[in-house]
Amino acid sequence: MPIWPFRSKQPELQDRAFEDLAQMFISNPEDPTPGGERLDTARLDFTVESLAVVDAHLEEVRTRGLEEQALMKFVLRGGAYVGEVIRRRAAPSKTWHWVDYDEAVRLDPRLSSLGKGLGTIAVLWDGTDGFCFPLGKVGKYLENGAEDSVKLFAHMMIAGCTRRIP
Repeated sequence: MPIWPFRSKQPELQDRAFEDLAQMFISNPEDPTPGGERLDTARLDFTVESLAVVDAHLEEVRTRGLEEQALMKFVLRGGAYVGEVIRRRAAPSKTWHWVDYDEAVRLDPRLSSLGKGLGTIAVLWDGTDGFCFPLGKVGKYLENGAEDSVKLFAHMMIAGCTRRIP
């Protein structure tokens, strides 16, 4: 049973904004995603398999590095794409929604222990007590490399392997 019907206010969802950011990752001629000219956008179809393309692109960007503003734009858009793959491919019984950090903390105060940052500024919430962090996963890949594969992450989230906050 979802938490929000029992709260005084339904959570403010950010689904549309992150759908737009995911599309910007693929193509935004007016304000391109850093490194986007090397991204094989024809293969980005919001399938889990398309995340292999994203992993390869993350590896390339990782080796080149990005300045602060470019990094923020890249992580927001790339994380939005990863999150949208999870949202679109999840089982019908699991409906993920984007919420911002403040809303996530309101839903589960334990999330405040993570702090507000680029990886937590927006998270996916499953409508009950599950959260996942696609923006954070993109940031981790850029820090650690392939051990933080976004494709593997999406497979785990779609399969329902979630990590609960202690």
